[in-house]
Amino acid sequence: MHIVPGFIVREIAGDTVAIPCGEAAKNLSGLIALNGSGKFLFDLLQNPQTEQSLLKAMLDTFDTDENTALCDIREFLTVLRNASVLVED
Repeated sequence: MHIVPGFIVREIAGDTVAIPCGEAAKNLSGLIALNGSGKFLFDLLQNPQTEQSLLKAMLDTFDTDENTALCDIREFLTVLRNASVLVED
């Protein structure tokens, strides 16, 4: 899975957001707010990933346990799927 092309990530007034541009803006009007782990996952998803590769990266980078990381990843992926910005490979 990966993010559809056409997003830029910017920090605006202390908040990190993903902004759709070009074709991506046709499917999503608005922004995607990203916290620290959300930005981390969004960046990883610029290239094809699996749930397991995201989990490994989260566990290697953040001080969290596997269950918490997996729940956070699944919740984030659901948000992206609902916004139609995630391509399932």
